[in-house]
Amino acid sequence: MRVELSMNPAAAHEEAHVTARASSDALDRAVRLLASIGDDATIVEHGGALHDAVVGRRGGGIVVVPVADVAVARADNGAVRLVTAKGVLKTNSRLYELERQLGADFVRISKSAIVNLNKIDRIEPGFGGAYGVRMVDGTFEWISRRYLGAFKAALGM
Repeated sequence: MRVELSMNPAAAHEEAHVTARASSDALDRAVRLLASIGDDATIVEHGGALHDAVVGRRGGGIVVVPVADVAVARADNGAVRLVTAKGVLKTNSRLYELERQLGADFVRISKSAIVNLNKIDRIEPGFGGAYGVRMVDGTFEWISRRYLGAFKAALGM
């Protein structure tokens, strides 16, 4: 493997580009190690598509967020918003598309919300047998009765 390092004092930020003919375990480990460096590092492209990341918009800019940093995906007034470690972002994806993309750590809790199981702080009882989840960032989402069974199964309850 050939490794090349270019120093550019005018660069806005550090970035690494990896080009390979095919994926391998060693290459995947090296890319993940590089992506783990820094506060906002992520693997942006893998096989021509986003890998372990989602794209959102804030203002006029595009923000790439690691999937693990997404706490909630919520449909709100015709738009889907992501509650993330980088703030609330708007996305063009539909909720059902995000449900497939986000993976096994995420579970739908209502027609309008998907939560990251790893970002749940506590489950709170509500009125009439209803439950809600308080996320580690303080946001709160109600669990609809329709999705309560799947939610409990995902948590092993």
